[in-house]
Amino acid sequence: MNKLSRRSFLRSMGMAGAGVALAACAAPAAPAAQESDGEMDGGDGMTGNLQIWVQHYTPTESMEQGPNNPLPHNMIQVISDEYMADHPGATVEIIRKPDNLASHEWIVTQQAGGTIPHIVWTHSFWVQDEIDKNWWIPLDPFFEQPNPYVGAGEPGSERWLDQFYEIPTEAKRGPDGKHYVVPIDLVTTFFFFNQNVFDEVGVSGPSTYGEWIEVQEALQDTIIPNAALRWYQSQIGAMLYAKKDDIINADGGVASLEEVGCAMKNGLYTATDPEYGEWFRLVKQLIPYLAPDWAAEGADFNRKFLQKDVAVYEDGSWRFGYLKADPLVDFEWSTFYAPTITEADSPFAIGEAAPPIGGATAAQWAMATKTERDGIVPLAVDFLRYVTAPQNAGRMIAETGTFLPNIKGVDVNPDLREPLRAITEGLGEAGMVTYPDKIGTEQREKIDAIWTDFKLDVVSQEQAAEQINELLLEYADEAIEKNGWDCG
Repeated sequence: MNKLSRRSFLRSMGMAGAGVALAACAAPAAPAAQESDGEMDGGDGMTGNLQIWVQHYTPTESMEQGPNNPLPHNMIQVISDEYMADHPGATVEIIRKPDNLASHEWIVTQQAGGTIPHIVWTHSFWVQDEIDKNWWIPLDPFFEQPNPYVGAGEPGSERWLDQFYEIPTEAKRGPDGKHYVVPIDLVTTFFFFNQNVFDEVGVSGPSTYGEWIEVQEALQDTIIPNAALRWYQSQIGAMLYAKKDDIINADGGVASLEEVGCAMKNGLYTATDPEYGEWFRLVKQLIPYLAPDWAAEGADFNRKFLQKDVAVYEDGSWRFGYLKADPLVDFEWSTFYAPTITEADSPFAIGEAAPPIGGATAAQWAMATKTERDGIVPLAVDFLRYVTAPQNAGRMIAETGTFLPNIKGVDVNPDLREPLRAITEGLGEAGMVTYPDKIGTEQREKIDAIWTDFKLDVVSQEQAAEQINELLLEYADEAIEKNGWDCG
């Protein structure tokens, strides 16, 4: 497979503008279900009561569009009803999570109480810390079997895993090398900006870090330049560590958890590196241009952008669909890609564009071990195959227009075909040593808090580096021992 360079990706992102939006895409015609010798064939015999919680795809309580419901959707219900009609012995119940509970908190509580739905949206980086709890079923044996709902000769007809784009899907493997989630769709990130304000001030979307500083300087007398610092922080780190990529990730593919953990253990990736020190410096330089409450929990940066309180809002590709659908958006908007750190900005940079953030980090559906206890693994697997068949996944993903497909054969808006190609053919965050998903949840959350303290001047750079380094080494030691990694 040819890889798309980071520089090529930056060029490809130049097309993203005010008119670019994830539109509803026509789903391909449904092929007839085919026979298979696999144990989990679809068709008759699938019985039981299957509970699912699918996060973003959970049907809205109303199908009437309005300011508080800009993207009404119920396609997963439609697909579930169709499945039940074809499988009279099966019942699919869509579970609603209470809005006031954080997703992971709710999942942990439901798992502990034995009340978890059978199919659950969850992050693979949560699952990687929960493998020893026996909460999730490895999916690899099922991935190796055919998907009976895919037409003969199409990807997935002989091996279910072949339906999914290889690079983002491989990045979902846990530290034991197994898949625990079905990665249905993809995301990437952009800087969304108020085109009217940019025109008024006389600036345009920046392409380099230095230009980004200049744009924010020009904006700050008129408006708050930027809502918050989000994924770009990790991209800054990736650009500064680019010279070490060939050492840490020698094969040039997905930066595995083992490679990153060993880099920490062997002193190639530590918070006392000069590259990490430069990372601190460049991030700190961006803080004065952010909204005053950038660190506040629950701050609604999207609302700030819609109300024209800030000029720029870094967000995911899902924002295209919401902005296009929102009747209250009364200004022109456009996007720019993560500004490149050039050699003029930092001696550690090589001048290549940042790896694209994103990949299969949106709809990640796992199968809880409760499914085994309830004796409905065949039903759960069959339903997952039914939903991920292109004719069904295409309808579900296209309904809201907020995510890109991670399933071959599902169409995407022509304006976003290049970003989709970049994510599926290039490495993106899967190749980033500096991406937070590459370490354990406990250490990741603590490191994030230390970064926040540093940006708020609660701790010095030296203190932050020392604290972060301890956590990196703590994670590396734990992961190396637990997984038997060889870091020699």
